[in-house]
Amino acid sequence: MPIGREAVFEAAELCNKHPLKAYDAVQLATCLALLDSFVAQGISLVFVSADDALVAAGRAEGITVDNPCWHTELDTSD
Repeated sequence: MPIGREAVFEAAELCNKHPLKAYDAVQLATCLALLDSFVAQGISLVFVSADDALVAAGRAEGITVDNPCWHTELDTSD
């Protein structure tokens, strides 16, 4: 997905609101831009990241989030 001017401005705002790195803020801004159109089509959107700050910011922005590190209890027995 191309990153437009709006996403860059939104990312800057997100950096002011949350302790995010610039590239993480761009990811979150892009997700927020897609969220309304997904919801309008009845599609659920889950933002997945292993970065705790990014997950916390996504949750604070009202996005459903998941962290793959939350699911490390896999059974590895043969």
